[in-house]
Amino acid sequence: MPYFEALGLGIAGVFSWPGILIPIAGTLLAMITSFLPGVGSTSLAALLLVLTVNWERESVLLLFGAVTGGATFMGSITAILFNIPGGASSTPTLLDGYPLGKSGYARTAIACAATASAVGSVIGVVLLLVVLPLVRPFLLEFGPLERLLVGIWGLMTIISVPTGSPMKASLMAALGLVVAMFGVDPASGMTRWSFGSLSLSGGFGLVPVLVGVFTFAELINWMKTIRLEKGVPEKAAPDDSTRNGMLAVFRHPGLVLRSSLIGSLVGMIPGVGGTVAGFVAYGQSVQTARGDRSKFGKGDIRGLIAPEAAVDAKDGGSLLPALAFGLPGSEAGVMLLAVFAVHGIVPGIPMLEGQLPLTFLLIVALLFSNLLTSVLGIAATPWLARLRSLPIDRLALPCMVVSILALLQLESRLLDVYTAIGFGLVGYFWRAHGWPRVPFVIAFVLGSLIETNLILTTQLLQFDRIVPHERIASVLLFVMIIGSILWLRTKRSATDRSPRQMSSDIVLGAMTTLAAGVLALVAFTGGAAYTWYAKGLVLLSVVLGLVISVWNLVALYRADIAVFRQPHRWSDNLLPEPAQRSPIAVMLLLAVAIWIVGVSLAIGLMATVWFFYRSPPTLTGRLRALAFGMLTGFGTFYFVNSFASLVLPDSLLATLLDGF
Repeated sequence: MPYFEALGLGIAGVFSWPGILIPIAGTLLAMITSFLPGVGSTSLAALLLVLTVNWERESVLLLFGAVTGGATFMGSITAILFNIPGGASSTPTLLDGYPLGKSGYARTAIACAATASAVGSVIGVVLLLVVLPLVRPFLLEFGPLERLLVGIWGLMTIISVPTGSPMKASLMAALGLVVAMFGVDPASGMTRWSFGSLSLSGGFGLVPVLVGVFTFAELINWMKTIRLEKGVPEKAAPDDSTRNGMLAVFRHPGLVLRSSLIGSLVGMIPGVGGTVAGFVAYGQSVQTARGDRSKFGKGDIRGLIAPEAAVDAKDGGSLLPALAFGLPGSEAGVMLLAVFAVHGIVPGIPMLEGQLPLTFLLIVALLFSNLLTSVLGIAATPWLARLRSLPIDRLALPCMVVSILALLQLESRLLDVYTAIGFGLVGYFWRAHGWPRVPFVIAFVLGSLIETNLILTTQLLQFDRIVPHERIASVLLFVMIIGSILWLRTKRSATDRSPRQMSSDIVLGAMTTLAAGVLALVAFTGGAAYTWYAKGLVLLSVVLGLVISVWNLVALYRADIAVFRQPHRWSDNLLPEPAQRSPIAVMLLLAVAIWIVGVSLAIGLMATVWFFYRSPPTLTGRLRALAFGMLTGFGTFYFVNSFASLVLPDSLLATLLDGF
């Protein structure tokens, strides 16, 4: 069938009646779920896949094209308003989106994100339509070497993210790469750092780590103490408006175009994903920015435009490997391939030739959903901006419960909940003491991609199967890496650090050195699973941790020698004030309670304690708290056992009772 005739049939299929209702419904569902922190579109897509088994192929593609497109933008709203990403791809929006919202420019930030998303999605789809006939030779150029270089290019953006200490950023990046290696060695198939745990042999999941580092860490900051006074709503800036946010995108056409192209190209590479696209675009926006760059990370509108345009442009690009080779180009691509398999849709030549109208139906549904999401987001900007004045401490418990249930629904692993809680506590300390979390996240996301392709590339070079300088794609990527380093001119402002800050750096550096030292000891005595790559990274972490500790110890001695002349409790420099330690205790006790009594009863007990201390000290208030706590526990029990039908390991209490 002629190319443009098939495109016309795809457009007609989307805007037919009542077919148009399907992408509208899918967009609205995706917007709602992606607005809830920790839920995202993956859980929604898994549920819809079961419900649409008997649907026609056209209707299914309309729905899932809309779900893929509608889930991107709304996750940025929670990032802008509450510093919690609605999904993994919304993480780069935190860097400048939240500072903008916090400084009174919530409307401007939301409208800017919606507009950049719309423009980015249009550019991404247009680029997809242009390169679709030429897709096979282009994608065949991307082998292990090219994927490795893309991963290294992504790591280069870490240096561009504003931070007060390049040494800390380097250590956090090394830690992210180390954490990504937990699980199975891609070369030998042997487990690493599992410590005898069958669950840990699968490694840490991306979603639990992101939920912990960002969502749970922020929830701990929200709670502070269980008894919180109602805060005063923040006032909007005088020039905060929807119009200014929309115009800001068009004042930076070069940035929008460059970020959209980066998002599309990164999305076309199988297995990379939208999170990488957003961070790469953000790093490039810092590197190529003119004028003052010190505002990045503090509320620079350019730092919001770049990732939003890139992440939405990625949606179009990520369809390319899925349609041509059956390879997921992003997180959503995995569910899309599952839809293809269930409904007998074969990627490759059938999708690009014989079923070309179906291909365009999916692409147009994706574009329609992206545009509809942005239009609704712009229209609702005044209302959405008011959400920032909500008493966010009251949202902490619902967000925590929803996040835990979403984690359990992914793979029915309690390890995911423990992972989120553990990284939530660690992320809170990093956040409280000025240690950058973004380098850790970027390195963790890219870790498996870099290691797997490093091993494959090394093997191919040993057998002379590839010649790097003869591969056009690898040469271009290498030039881009060198260019990123040469163009890096980020100015780091010197900050006066207090003795408390230096003391906390010493303690955190020493703790990191100790943890990395244990992993290094296991690596050097653990056998073939620990390659030179794994051993080198843990040793690098040990060295960097020691350097940071010693450096700050010397700086502290020079800055405040009186500290060493009196009894000094280093823990006081690490822990928050005694009145603010209750949320940390809540998270720790929750993990212990889940292990002892199970998920449902643990959440019910936590909710009861939560409502008990927040209710009036009267009999009615106590009874109401008990009722709300029991209702939360029963609701969790119903979701786990009836609605989601999750099979979880028995708790310690259940095991003991079975013994009798």
